[in-house]
Amino acid sequence: MKLAEDIQEWLDFCDQLVYEIRDFKATDYKKGVADGIEMAMNMLKEYLKDYPDFFPPKK
Repeated sequence: MKLAEDIQEWLDFCDQLVYEIRDFKATDYKKGVADGIEMAMNMLKEYLKDYPDFFPPKK
């Protein structure tokens, strides 16, 4: 499914972005942005658990 692939690509991108923001001289503002991105990712992952046929969990 194309949408599922796009969602996974976005989640992978956000994982990398959060890592880079936190690990390279992050200011409090940038850490807050990273926390917000991570919260959005976690909310999406929790929501998608209700649709295992559409978006199977990573192994």
